[in-house]
Formats: sequence, C-alpha cells, structure tokens
Amino acid sequence: MKNIDLDYEIPEKTLTGRKHISILIGAGFSAPQGYPIGNTMNENILNFEKYNADFSPSGVLCCSTTGEKPTFQGEGILNLHQKHFVFCKRLIKKYAETHKFDYEEFYDFIKSEEVYNSCYETLCDDLLDEYTDYGGFVFSLPDIYNQMVRYLLRDKDGNSFYENQPFHISFVEHYDGFLKYLSHLKEDYIIDVHTLNHDLLFESFNKTEYINGSISDGFDEYGSEFYGILNRDNTTYHCRLERYTARYDAPIRLYKLHGSLDYVPYYKTVENNFMIPIKYVKIREGIGVSDLLRGIRSKMGYESCPIAYHADFLTGTTSKIEKYNNPLLFKKLFKRFRKNLRKAEKLIIIGYGCKDEGINKIILENFDFAHKSTYIFDKYAGDKVCDFGKKLSANVIDGIEIEDIVPEIFQ
Repeated sequence: MKNIDLDYEIPEKTLTGRKHISILIGAGFSAPQGYPIGNTMNENILNFEKYNADFSPSGVLCCSTTGEKPTFQGEGILNLHQKHFVFCKRLIKKYAETHKFDYEEFYDFIKSEEVYNSCYETLCDDLLDEYTDYGGFVFSLPDIYNQMVRYLLRDKDGNSFYENQPFHISFVEHYDGFLKYLSHLKEDYIIDVHTLNHDLLFESFNKTEYINGSISDGFDEYGSEFYGILNRDNTTYHCRLERYTARYDAPIRLYKLHGSLDYVPYYKTVENNFMIPIKYVKIREGIGVSDLLRGIRSKMGYESCPIAYHADFLTGTTSKIEKYNNPLLFKKLFKRFRKNLRKAEKLIIIGYGCKDEGINKIILENFDFAHKSTYIFDKYAGDKVCDFGKKLSANVIDGIEIEDIVPEIFQ
C-alpha cells in the first residue's frame, strides 16, 4: 500500500516580484559555534564511554543533573534498552577494527545484511535471555545509535536549544558578516536556505537584530492539535506545538533537508494496533519526545503518541537517500529544494564538503549553473569541494571565516 499524504498545504504568502537566491549550508557552517564536524563526531562516538549517559527503562538516553551517570535500577541489573546500548557500543568497537570509522557509514552498516555476520553476533551472547534474540538487538540499533548522535550535537557551551537565549543586538560572534549580508538581501529577495545540519543554530538567528523574526520553516502553531507536556515547579502544562503545514511566508525560508533535533513524527494507532506517522511536529526545550499529545474532539480530551524515542533526522550515506521520499516531510522538502534551485538567481554554498551524492545530483540537475553564478565558501576546501566547484563553474573561496562573507565578494 502506498503512503498517501492527504494533508493540505497552506499557500505561500508571495512577496510579489521578488527574485530568489538559494543557499546551501553544511556542517562547516556550525563549526565556529563549536558543533562537532565529521572527524570530531567519529572520535566522540568511538569513545562514548566517557559520557555519563545511559538509557532509561522508557528507552530514552539521558544524563543526571549532577553530572553523574544516572541510576535506574539495582547495580548490575540492566533494562532492555541498556542491554541494547551495551551491544551498540561493542559493535562500534568491533566494526572499527576492520573499517575506517565514519559515523554515517556505520549507520549504513547497521541497516545492512553485513551486521548479521557471525563475528558480530557473538557480541551480545551474554546479554540475551529466553525472551530476546540477536535479531531483536539489531532491530533496536537505529533508535539507540540515533540517540547517541543526537546527544553529541551540542555547541561549545553545551547548548542544543536556544529558546532561553537573549535577543542579540548588533554583533553576533562568528556570524556577523553573514547575518549583515542576509539582512541586506531580505529587503529585496526571497532567500531559500537549505541546510543539511540537524542543529538549531540557524533558527537562533531569528532572535537577532539582523533577522528579527524573518525566518519561516514551514511549521505553524496556529490551530495545531498537537501538544507537549512541560513540567515546571511541580506543575504540568500542555504546550501547543508547531506542526508542518508547508507555510513559508517570510523572506528567509529554511528547509532542513536532513531533519532536525526538534522534528518528531507523531504516530497514531489504527486498526489491528498498527502505528502510522501522521504529522511531523516540533518539540520545544523541556519537552521530551515521549511527552507528545494530540487533542481529540471528544470527552477523552487527549491521546498520547504511542511511540517516540528520538527526533527524526537523516544519517547514513545511502540510508538517508532512501528516506528522501518520506511523504510526510522529506519528499516535500526535496520537492521545494529542486523548485528553489530552478528559480534561483544565485547559489551560495557554505561549509558543505560536497560528499553527498544525492544532494550533488539534485544541484547539477536543477540549478542553471551555466548561466548563473555559484559561490562556494569553505575554509579548508578539499578535493571534493574543488571538483564539485569545477562542475558548477563556481567561485570556490577558501581561507575565510563565515563572518567575512560580505556583499562586496559577490560583485
């Protein structure tokens, strides 16, 4: 049976007569704020034991507020999710003995048949009981591993959410020049910003004097039937959550092509206890992914989301390409990516290592690089960046910081 999305899209509020500029940003864009890039992420995954984090009986990776490793049950007794966690860490070590470890390629590995090799199967012999088998441990790997990756996606100050950060007046460290340029562009253009990053750094710029609320990301709170449970000072609140409606009505439009730390699919139980995702919602700081509710028009009031362990973002080198056709969100985002490239007067690429063959193919097939300008900014432009730049006849600009991106460069 095909996945059919019966939801409507709210029409865009067009900014009449404006031309479009497309921007693509990758991991290098967030690096100045201290977010880990590929090599750092690889090292941190390989040495995850140094983090005082563990899995709760509900299947959520968490750490204690005191900085010590949390305790969920008696010493030496592991819940099922902790056993899966132990197995995942062992598998990472074993895999790295014979492969150059790359955290995205490892995700492809755990989704492949290779993971059923006998040399890996023995890693969980002491964790099995009469109710579990190796197949169940393999099935759990994506949920466990995605939460490990999500745990590491923090900036240099340990932040992953920015809702409580103050509004920035004038200077923004590391990004001042770029934000000035965006502020200049948004007066005359529609800027379509496509990011491959999962972090919330770009959204935080909405609270700057330069941007000041001029970003829309297709999510809308008005009329939403989705809520999150927020606990504050021993009081429980139901907070309305934004859900994806495809409304883009601001001059700066953000498309998170590989998902986000705050994007969570809401599942609904249907006939025969099958669970299907019906909508993507955005969680907020202090609201866990397992605390989602949906208002229903009956005396029952709310229904709970039956399954949600972690935010939904795409990883892997080939696995994520397979999810580009997810009809609830990613298919829509990539449709707009192609459309935006075709409309763009200019393409600006920042901090992207040009290693994603799916993204590269979409750019080459949809952007008119033969007649329009492309600029690639990469402080340490490698061979892949330079080679892709040649295909696009791009101006590859290396050796400068993001804050040094100023209008004069494009003249």
